[in-house]
Amino acid sequence: MLKGYLYTYAAIAIFSSLEVSSKLTTVSMPPLVLWFFRMVFGILVLFPFVKFRKLKNLSKVDWINMAWLGSVTVGIGVSLFHIGLYHVGASEVAIITSSNPLFVLLFSKLIYKEKFKLRVYIGMGLGFLGVIMVAYKPGHFFTSFYSLCILVSAILFAIYTVLGRKISRKTSSSTLNFFAFIFGMFTVLIILFLIHEPIILPLKEIWNVLYLGMVVTGLAYVLFFQGVKIVGASLGSMAFFVKPWLASLLAFFILREEFTILKIFGGILMAVALIIAYWPGKKELVRKGR
Repeated sequence: MLKGYLYTYAAIAIFSSLEVSSKLTTVSMPPLVLWFFRMVFGILVLFPFVKFRKLKNLSKVDWINMAWLGSVTVGIGVSLFHIGLYHVGASEVAIITSSNPLFVLLFSKLIYKEKFKLRVYIGMGLGFLGVIMVAYKPGHFFTSFYSLCILVSAILFAIYTVLGRKISRKTSSSTLNFFAFIFGMFTVLIILFLIHEPIILPLKEIWNVLYLGMVVTGLAYVLFFQGVKIVGASLGSMAFFVKPWLASLLAFFILREEFTILKIFGGILMAVALIIAYWPGKKELVRKGR
């Protein structure tokens, strides 16, 4: 059990560095180019964990679903995350992104007709209120617009999480992500071609990009699901409540980002909402990895 917690919280610690590391890297690299290389290196890390023998379990419909999920929710969805991160503070992005589990619950209810207790709906309502508090800035439309990009990214990734469950059960989570990254990578490649953005990896950023691609996108994901196998999905997902606070601390010390009262209170409200909705004992639906 101890090993499971070590795996899980090591993954969360790595995930928490995503926003700050990406923020530092996009100073020299366009957001979409960074996401493209993250997927390339993430694919390399996930390759040894792909269950190729189980691909025969997938139907033509499964492949079609995996293709559009990879293209839309991973390729375009995480592109919105990086675009928003380029314009919004890393701590704010981390807090908004943490709303993802609430949307997973919502889509599970809408798509699979999951039945939840009243406290789950209360958690959803509080969580959405927290997101609005963190993202909304009176008189700053463009900042709010890019915060909206982050929120849309979280919503799309929740759709990926919910609809991808059937595919991952037939193969594995690593297999689903491996092929979703491939479809997403080609989608971003097409976008970069259409906007005439050169796909260049600056030498001075190579270590940051390798870290984001191989460690954050690849290794952390593998560690997290190894931990979940030991401690269980509910307890594993509870660890994600720590991520916004770790990311905010890193942003404060490394990027010198300030904490506003609204941001702090909104973050606390979201944390409370997630704890209410996902306290162990409830059926676990969440799967994370950006």
